[in-house]
Amino acid sequence: MPNGNEVCVVGINEAGICIRPICKGGFLKKYLFNPGGSVLIRPRARVEFDLYPVECQPPHIEDMIFNPASIKGKGLCNDKEWEGALQLNSYTSVSEIYGGFLQENSWVKAGTKTRSIGTLSAVTVVNIELTPRQVKPRLIFKDGFGCKFDCPASDLTLWNRCFASVKRQGRNHLEVKTELVTLFQNVERLYLRLGLARPWERIEGEGERCWLQVTGIYTFPDYMNAKSFVDF
Repeated sequence: MPNGNEVCVVGINEAGICIRPICKGGFLKKYLFNPGGSVLIRPRARVEFDLYPVECQPPHIEDMIFNPASIKGKGLCNDKEWEGALQLNSYTSVSEIYGGFLQENSWVKAGTKTRSIGTLSAVTVVNIELTPRQVKPRLIFKDGFGCKFDCPASDLTLWNRCFASVKRQGRNHLEVKTELVTLFQNVERLYLRLGLARPWERIEGEGERCWLQVTGIYTFPDYMNAKSFVDF
C-alpha cells in the first residue's frame, strides 16, 4: 500500500501468520529494492527479515519491528508455493476475517480486539471505479457469502498500472477499468488481501475508525504476467 514515500508491506511466515514489518521513519519505498536497484520485495517474493516484537494497538496486531539492513532476498515462489502461502491465511467471508466486528461493511472501531489483515479466497469482482484525475482505483466485490463491499484498492502494482495506462499512455479511464474488470472476472482463481488502515477520524465526533482496504490482488493465472510495480 503506497503512502507518499512510504509503503505498507505484509508477509506470511511459514506458519501462515501475517506480519506487518514496521520501523522508525516508516517502511520507505527504497527498502523494496536491493542496493543495486533490482526489486527485492514484491508479491511472490521470499524475503528474510530480522523481526522483533513490539507493543501493538489492536486491530493492528500483526506489527513487528525490523532492521532495514537485515532484509535479504531468497528468490520467488512458483505458482503452487505462492497459492499455498495465500491459502494458509484465507477465508471465504469478510465477516469471518474480522470476527464480526466490521461495521457497515467498511470499518472497524479503533482498539477492537481483532486482526487487521486477512486473505479472501471466495471472491467475485463486480466493478472497479477509477477517477480520471488521480487514477486511484476502488474495488467493488462480493465475498463467498454474497456480501458486497466497496473499498479503495491500495495495491501498489495495480496503482502503477492504472496510472501508467491513463496518465502516460493517455488511455480513457473507463476503458482501463473495463479491461481490468474483465481480467478479474475471467481468471481461474482470485484472492484479495484485505487490511484495515490506521485509525483516523474522518468526520469530527464520530471517533477514530480503521477503514477497510484491498491491499493486494492476486490471480491464477497471474493477470500481471509476472510483472511487478516497477514495470509500469
